Amino acid sequence: MGAPVIGKNRREKVCLVCEQEKEKGIFLFGHFLCIDCNQAIVQTNTDDPNYAFYVQKLRKMVASKIYS
Repeated sequence: MGAPVIGKNRREKVCLVCEQEKEKGIFLFGHFLCIDCNQAIVQTNTDDPNYAFYVQKLRKMVASKIYS
């Protein structure tokens, strides 16, 4: 199947972390972060093994985009 069609004034709401389409969340630097992943990130301690996973996923937000 092809990419989902998005209306002119709507953004695709696929979470940067869990990569699932969700209704509730926030946009940061043009990327969508669902409310569930946002809460999980906030509650994760730095010594938790999942911390490195979240850091890796969130790095996608700040990676520079080159458009040609």
